[in-house]
Amino acid sequence: MTTFAGPPETAPAPLPTQHLRRTVVRVGVGTFVIRPWATGVGLVLAAVALFLFAVSIGTSDFPMSPIDVGRILLGGGTRAENVVVFDTQLPIGLVSLLVGFGLGMSGALTQVIARNPLATPDMLGITSGASAAAVAVIAFGSTWASWLADLGLAVAALLGGLLTALAMYLLTWRKGIDPIRLVLVGVALTWGLQALIAYLLTRANIDEVQRAQLWIVGSVSSAGWKAVWPPLIVLIPAIIFVTIQSRNLAILSLGEDVCRGLGIRANAVSAAILIAAVVVAAVAVSSAGPIAFVALLAPQIAMRLARAEIPGPITSGLMGACLVIGGDLLCRTVLPAGIPVGVVTAGIGGPALIYLMIQINRKASV
Repeated sequence: MTTFAGPPETAPAPLPTQHLRRTVVRVGVGTFVIRPWATGVGLVLAAVALFLFAVSIGTSDFPMSPIDVGRILLGGGTRAENVVVFDTQLPIGLVSLLVGFGLGMSGALTQVIARNPLATPDMLGITSGASAAAVAVIAFGSTWASWLADLGLAVAALLGGLLTALAMYLLTWRKGIDPIRLVLVGVALTWGLQALIAYLLTRANIDEVQRAQLWIVGSVSSAGWKAVWPPLIVLIPAIIFVTIQSRNLAILSLGEDVCRGLGIRANAVSAAILIAAVVVAAVAVSSAGPIAFVALLAPQIAMRLARAEIPGPITSGLMGACLVIGGDLLCRTVLPAGIPVGVVTAGIGGPALIYLMIQINRKASV
């Protein structure tokens, strides 16, 4: 393994500022660029997420400190403590972390592909497609959608997200992907699928409608171990894939002309990364519902903290985990009981969306 740090000593150019320093690491035929500032931000976000995770697990009918939570997780708890932590609180905390990470990472991937901060799974219809399939399973799993229910909620949501992404890709493709057309088609698909979801809810039984409505808002309060495994199984290979594609992802953000000059097949790379983003987002939605604005907020906050030119998928995922688990902790400690985490993220995401729109208009007018 050979490591190169900074520019050569003979270079006439001045040294970059601290947050732009980078280290190029070559392992075999692979080349990885490590930026110390962004890495430090990622480590801080990981520490914050773990702290919020410990606090969240200790927030129950039997309050526990983070130290007590660590003791119980390491096997030092009583029988009653083990029941509370391992059977109830731990699945909720893990689902919050995994779903937040998945939404944040998928949002970063779609924003880089489209070169537009508004191009998130929420805006492109991906989560709406996954939600439509999931609502069909929840509300009609015992009648006409029984074949879909037999596949499981996670698989149904994945199919809905993939079909929506395929429709979006076919409607957007014109000798390449135009970022503006991508967002417009995505918004049209989103509202069309929202209308379909509303129609399904009007035809469902009232009890199933209540379950579906809670799921649509986005909630982790009733998550069990069954909801932990799908995002965990999907995220591990997705993180490996995104890490391998990190160089191509950075080049892709510079435009098709730069990709062509460097020998990168922009369309093939974009399609592969888009599929990864769709799979991660759809599986995350299947576990906790379409928690609003996490995929929009997390990449933009992480990008500003890391002082990067584009959102980093890993730092965005860590930021998303902090947002979801922090929002759930806020719902359980400050806000009235029963409010799902999707209400908190939507309340924060609305003003943030307006702020991003103002920024985009300012950049366009310069």
